[in-house]
Order: sequence, then structure tokens, then C-alpha cells
Amino acid sequence: MDLIGKNWKISQVLGRYPDLLEVLVGLSPAFEKLRNPVLRKVQSRLVTVEQAARIAGMDPDDLVRRLNASAGLTPGDFPRSPSSHPGEGGKAQALPPPPWVSELEGRQVEELDVRPILQAGGEPFSRIMQLASRIEVGAAFRLIANFEPVPLYEELAPKGFDHWTRKVAEDRWEVLFYRASRPGASALERSWEPDWDEVDAVVNIDVSELVPPEPMVKILRALEELPPGSTLRVHHHRRPMFLYPRLDELGYPHRTRELESGQVEILIHKPAGDEA
Repeated sequence: MDLIGKNWKISQVLGRYPDLLEVLVGLSPAFEKLRNPVLRKVQSRLVTVEQAARIAGMDPDDLVRRLNASAGLTPGDFPRSPSSHPGEGGKAQALPPPPWVSELEGRQVEELDVRPILQAGGEPFSRIMQLASRIEVGAAFRLIANFEPVPLYEELAPKGFDHWTRKVAEDRWEVLFYRASRPGASALERSWEPDWDEVDAVVNIDVSELVPPEPMVKILRALEELPPGSTLRVHHHRRPMFLYPRLDELGYPHRTRELESGQVEILIHKPAGDEA
């Protein structure tokens, strides 16, 4: 049996070990929201164990140890009650605002409240990414959510966004996302100019009918199995904004084009050893 890891999604943890819901709630009040079936469905699919630990103010390694011990995967005498070394219990740190916050005073800031979407069991991230794509350098948008959207910090940072977070109420977190820069095309993208009509993709996959995070999981799994020096062609219903930073980290150049059907097609090249 595989041990629970920091990169596991909370949905994966609870899917295999439903009893760990009570363990999580006992460890930190920050996890109390997971009792809500709607929020659990949405939040648990987006947040990893490591990110959940950060939300709760816990050490990620400690949370992993406690989950594995409570699931009976490793020996341990960790209590199922709150930790003797609790974190901040999900309370937002009283950090002073960065200088750019004062620069925004008196300026109109677009606002997106995703709480109604989350309460309805919807996925707000496409709306968030669409809004983020419209924000110019030196401007910002305000996001309002039921919980601290830690995964978004990592997704928007490569796109030039800084953030400042406030916990206004138990079910109201406000995050200002400020665009400090706009990254241009990466060197990887500039160095690879495929001919869409001539490229011979070794593997074609269609993820257009899948729901997040399944498209990214399927694409990354296909890339693992793809022979070096080959290209993967992906059929998708939208631009996978969360995937692009991961591909850049892996060193895989990629291209996306819009199709008349409203779908998108993505080419991802896995360099051979002499191309890296």
C-alpha cells in the first residue's frame, strides 16, 4: 500500500481513507469546512496535503506522518485530537500590506466573488484565470472565497502576480492579486516552432470530456510514457492554464491553437537527451 505523500490531493486521501476526515478536523479548525459536502467536493480536489498543511499553519511533514499513522500505514502514537504543536489553526497571519496595496488606493479594482460558485459545487478557476488574463501590469483584482485559495498563489505567481490575503470572516477570505510583471514567451517556446500540418504526434489524447484535475493528470501521465524526442497532441475544450507552468518546469516546449469548433489543440514536445 502506498504511503500518503505531500503531493496527494485531499480528495485522494479521503477517497481511500474516509475516516481521516475526522483526523483532519481534529488536527486543526481550518479543516472544519471539509465537513460541508459541497466545499469538500470542490476544495479537496484542488488542495494537496502540503497546501492543506500551509492553510492550517502546520508542518507538512508532520501532517503526512499523522495521516499515515492514523490510516494504519505506519506505526505511530499520534493522537486523533488536536496536535500538541498546532499551527495557526487556519487563521490568517496579520502581515502588513505590501507597498503596492497603497498604490491601488482610489483606483478601481475588479472583484470576483466565487463563493456562490463554490456553494453550488461549481469550479470557479476558469473564471479566475479569464479575469487574471485581462489584468495589465500595475493593476490588480480582488478574489473573495470561502477559504484561503493557496493553490492559486502557485498558479498565478509564474504569470507575474503577487498577492496579499486577509481573512475577513470565517467564510470570507479576500485576496488582492497584483500583476507586477507579464512574463513573455519562454525560451523553450521561442525555440520550438512546429508545423501544425506536418508534425507527427506519436500519441493523440482527448481530454475534452474530463473534469479538473483529470485532464492534467492524464496529460502528465501520457508525457511520462512518451518516448523522448516525441510529440504529444492533446484535444481540449479550453486552454489548460494550470498545465503550462508545469510544462515549463519540466522543460517541455508547447504550442496551443484555437480550433473553429471552440476546442483547442495542444502540441507538447518531450525533448530527447541531446535536445535538453
